[in-house]
Amino acid sequence: MRLLVLIWGCLVLPGYEALEGPKEISRFEGDTVSLRCTYREELRDHRKYWCRKGGLLFPRCSGTIYAGKEGQEMTEGRVSIHDNRQELSLIVTLWNLTLQDAGKYWCGVEKRGPDESLLISLFVFPDVLEGDFHRLGTR
Repeated sequence: MRLLVLIWGCLVLPGYEALEGPKEISRFEGDTVSLRCTYREELRDHRKYWCRKGGLLFPRCSGTIYAGKEGQEMTEGRVSIHDNRQELSLIVTLWNLTLQDAGKYWCGVEKRGPDESLLISLFVFPDVLEGDFHRLGTR
């Protein structure tokens, strides 16, 4: 029974997460979003990545972007990723968001056994045209 309580405590108590960051982010089309996933000291030298969650029954990564070595920022398309090892954080920036960018993504760290990862939901809303906004306000 004590073992069960210990295991339960490790799973639900805060502070035991290998990665921490936002669970949900909401932006409009055309916006830029930057997010920070922080990780524990023991993961400092491990390879970090950002990817879109794919698969229905078996989750998998698609469009994976890996952080560069020695803190080098890597850019692929409209996404950049930077591993700031001094601050123990992975910084991901997506710019010029489209509705198709909405979805679930992982901040991840490769390691022996299952990777450490944080699932983040990105919501992208249609941009309201300025002219339409003014028209709505004058009715």
